[in-house]
This record gives sequence, structure tokens and C-alpha cells, in this order.
Amino acid sequence: MYFCYYSEKAAFLAEKEHISDFRLIEQIQKGNVHALEILFERYYEPLCNFAFLFLKNSGQTEELVSDVFIRVWENRNQHTKITYVKAYLYRSVKNAVISHLRKNRPDMDELSSLENISKHEITPESLLIRKDLNKAVGIMIKSMPHQAGLVFRMHKMDGLSYKEIASTLGLSIKTIENHMGKALRFVRELHANNPDYF
Repeated sequence: MYFCYYSEKAAFLAEKEHISDFRLIEQIQKGNVHALEILFERYYEPLCNFAFLFLKNSGQTEELVSDVFIRVWENRNQHTKITYVKAYLYRSVKNAVISHLRKNRPDMDELSSLENISKHEITPESLLIRKDLNKAVGIMIKSMPHQAGLVFRMHKMDGLSYKEIASTLGLSIKTIENHMGKALRFVRELHANNPDYF
């Protein structure tokens, strides 16, 4: 029995790089815990980075994101069809962060920023894929309006499509495109004025 379980897990994990998010959700809904492990491995870190933008506390961030995955598993039989898995996870984390801030820090700017996607500046930490771009990207995002920085981070660093970002933030695709345009102008200006950073 144990051997069969181990073989099934090994076979499933062996092809994890090629399994789509949609198939993972389908497998989770069928009770496949290995699919949950892969989904967790795939999105835990970027979701933590996203939540940390607002919580500024590593322990709270990790607990909150872990709870989101626990709820995905516990509610697996209640889920309707999830087409955009990334957007679903980001939206779940965003809602969890809002609930946490409402309960614990209702007067903080981060809560207003998340609820209204208003123009607050952000200070990103641990968001970078390439360490040699740390200084440049940090300066760039801090210089952006909140919306532009958030859209840039979600698209360029977390790999979400404009449609997924629009769904997550409750904005139109055209608005996302406009914010991305602003972000890219910041990139070009920063590169022109600080070529040594790139």
C-alpha cells in the first residue's frame, strides 16, 4: 500500500513542470494532495512577496498565505470552475490581507491602498528575480505611483497576464495597460539617467 502511494506521488511529481494550473486545481478537487503540493511550491513565494508589500511582517505573511492554501484544500469540493488560477490565488491573498488589516490595523494606509488601489507609494522587499537588479528595481518601484508599481510587479515578476491582473485588482484591462505603460516609462527614464544600475 505504501509503495503504491509512493509510486503514485513520484509519478505525479515527476511531471510537475508540465502540469497546468488548471489541471492542478482539477486534481485538487478530486482529492489529489500531490497537486496541492505542486501548486503550493509554484506560488507560495510570489504570493508571500505580494502579501508582504502590505503586511510588512514575514511571520504574518507566511501564516496568511499558508492559510489560503489550506482553505483551497478544505474547500476543494465547494469550488466552482476556476479558469485563472493565478488570479484566483492572488485575489484570495488580497482578500485575506484586507481582512487581517481591518481586524488588526484598521487605520493603516496599506488597507486603504488595497481596498481602493489608490496612489500610495510602495517599498518592495525581496521581490526581485535577479539580484544584480535589486537596486535599480527598488528605486524604480519606489518612484512609481502605487498602481503602476503593483501592476509592474505582478506582470513582470510574478508572471500574471493583464487579464489576470485586471481580475485580481478589479480593474479593466485597459487600465492595467495604462498603468503598465507608466511603469515602463519609469524603467526607460531610470535606465537613461542611471545606466550603471542596469
